Amino acid sequence: MGERSARVIIASTRASAGVYDDRCGPIIAEWLERQGFSGVQPRVVPDGDPVGRALREAVAEGVDLIITSGGTGISPSDDTPAQTATVLDYEVPGLADAIRRSGLPKVPTSVLSRGYAVWPAAP
Repeated sequence: MGERSARVIIASTRASAGVYDDRCGPIIAEWLERQGFSGVQPRVVPDGDPVGRALREAVAEGVDLIITSGGTGISPSDDTPAQTATVLDYEVPGLADAIRRSGLPKVPTSVLSRGYAVWPAAP
């Protein structure tokens, strides 16, 4: 198997503005590298349209795996699900359900996540 590519997109208006450091992206990137993905660099973008642009860019580049974090809650600025829908071809709801379920022991509000697991459409 050849080299596998991955992109980590962190949706956080405050982290993208430097208000605080993103701690999630590096953890995901390190895990992905242990799984055989190489050169994974988290990309922190503001909530909203920048998330959609980053997703479409990754799909157009043929990235093998795209992981987003942030922006899936129920506040008005949490727009990652709507942005993800712009590249959605096939939803894989069981995977998103399993992710939410695995978070329950530490984060009871994980059930409020509106995150998707999808197979992207062709660019």
